[in-house]
Amino acid sequence: MSTAPISLYFDIPKNEYADLEVVAKTAVEWVELIRDLASVIAPGVEVQVELVQTQDGSLWLSNFLKAAKEGDRKALAAIAYGVLAFFAAGPALHLQSDAGDKFWEMLGHEHKVELTDDDKKDIAERVVKALHTTDAENRRRNVIGEAEKDETIRGLGVGLRPKISGPICRIDRAEFPAYSELPKAHEPPPLKDVEIRSNVHATIVRANLEPGDTKPLWRFREGDEKWSADIEDDGFIYALNHESTGIPLAVGQTMVMTIAIDRVKTEGIWKIKKRRVLRVVEPRVARHQGSLGLGGE
Repeated sequence: MSTAPISLYFDIPKNEYADLEVVAKTAVEWVELIRDLASVIAPGVEVQVELVQTQDGSLWLSNFLKAAKEGDRKALAAIAYGVLAFFAAGPALHLQSDAGDKFWEMLGHEHKVELTDDDKKDIAERVVKALHTTDAENRRRNVIGEAEKDETIRGLGVGLRPKISGPICRIDRAEFPAYSELPKAHEPPPLKDVEIRSNVHATIVRANLEPGDTKPLWRFREGDEKWSADIEDDGFIYALNHESTGIPLAVGQTMVMTIAIDRVKTEGIWKIKKRRVLRVVEPRVARHQGSLGLGGE
C-alpha cells in the first residue's frame, strides 16, 4: 500500500508540557484540514491519517497518508506537499507562479517524488481552489486558534517527517493572531465579478447528460428562485458517466453544492451572467482522480 508522511509540530519549551485537551482539539482540526485539501488536490485517493509518533519536549503529530491501492504514490505526495504549501503561504494565500516555485525550492531535498513542472503548478492551483470549495481556511484558523489557547505552545510547524532541525515551515506564536482573526461582521465584502457560495441546497428541475458532454447545463430551484448552472465538477461528471453516483439523479432530487456566480457590470449595475457548479457535496459519489496524472485510475 502506498503511503506519504505529513507531520504537525508543536514548539514547546524543554521540561514543559502542552495541555492534552488543546493538543487533541488541534489534532482533530489538523486531520480535517488534510482531508479537505485531499478532496480537491487528489479526490480519487482514500486517505487515512494515523498518529505514529510523539516525543517529549517539542511535540510532533506524525501521520501517514494511505492510498487504498498501489499506484497512488504521486497523488499522496501531492496531498502532503499541498498541505505544506498551504501553511507556508501565510494567512493571505497567493500560491501562484513564482510563489509556488519558491515553495518547491524551500522543500529542497525533502522533495522525493518525481513531479513535473505541470504537476507542481497543478498542486498550487488545487490548493487555491480548495479555499473556495472546502473549509480548509477555517480548518487552518482552527488549528492555530486551538494552539493559541495554550501559552506553553511557542509555535506550530509542518514538515514531512519529525526532524531534530524542526519543521519545513513554521508559524511563531506572535504570528498566530494574523491567522486566527475573523473578518469583521459589520464590513460586508465588496461585490465582485465572481461570487463563491458554499453549502447551496437546491432541487433539480431539469437534468440531462449527452454523450461526451463535459459541462452539462442543469436547472435548479433554490427556495422560490429558479436558475441554470453549468456542472464543472469533473469527478461528479465522471460518476454520472459511469453510473456510480449511488442514487438516481432526477427531477426533485436535492443537491448540496459549491457554486460560482459570474457577474458583469452594465451601466453601473451588476447583473448575473451565469452560474457554475464547482463541486457537488451531496450526493457523495465515487470520484476518479482526474486527468492530470496525480495517481488514481
